Amino acid sequence: MQDGLYRIGEVSRITGISRDTLHFYDKIGLLTPEYVGPENRYRYYSRKNLWELDIITICRSLDLPLERIREILSLRDNGKIAGILMAYRQEALRRRDYYDRVAADIQWYHDEIGRLDGWHCPEGVRLETFPARTVVTGAKKRGRESYHANLQRAARDLLQSYNTIRRRYGYVLDFGSLPGGTVDPVQEYLILEDTDLSGVKPENRMTIPAGEYAVAYLQIRDWKGDFGPLMDFVRQTGREPGAVYAEELGLQLFAYTGYPCRVLVRLG
Repeated sequence: MQDGLYRIGEVSRITGISRDTLHFYDKIGLLTPEYVGPENRYRYYSRKNLWELDIITICRSLDLPLERIREILSLRDNGKIAGILMAYRQEALRRRDYYDRVAADIQWYHDEIGRLDGWHCPEGVRLETFPARTVVTGAKKRGRESYHANLQRAARDLLQSYNTIRRRYGYVLDFGSLPGGTVDPVQEYLILEDTDLSGVKPENRMTIPAGEYAVAYLQIRDWKGDFGPLMDFVRQTGREPGAVYAEELGLQLFAYTGYPCRVLVRLG
């Protein structure tokens, strides 16, 4: 220390702030040393600089951006600084809500995978009545597996503003392919619970009609499943089968070859 001034190494030892960080603050003009030796170019920090470092450290602990800290250092007015911090508090509350949602979504996905890993498809086929549902859908496929690209295109704008990962996927199937045990999607759709879809283009909204359905739960593997019991059940009802929907029972992010699925055949 010389005449109330501190070399950069001494400041680093006193404050615990690294020399590299002090150099960076100097470089961007956030904290300029009180004195720089004209011959040796050594940086010397004053007690005022140490006080300013305290302010910077406090502001950094609040995660304030550097430009906001620069503004606070220039103001030297506690009332105005309090106003800046209160405005930033609103941003902090928004970020808190965001990270609360992220944490909840991660927990939801963890629980989903745990549930799916231990889930066994109920045996048998049953009749169930469902209300109408509206889902987001893409155009019918124009080539092999293009149905997913079509859905991505249709849902792009909606998903950019959709504030959760919670979703499920479903498929409109080719009824004629079921006896062969092959899942042949002709259209894919996205199920978003409790979501207003009024902003989605009409051509990208599909209503799954209300009515009575034959319902079976299957493990689909490599796009194949045992649809025999479901087909037998439909024939025994003597009713005309309508649209067929297969809906994944949970969300899996990684590529997979087998997943539990609910298959619904609408009965006329």
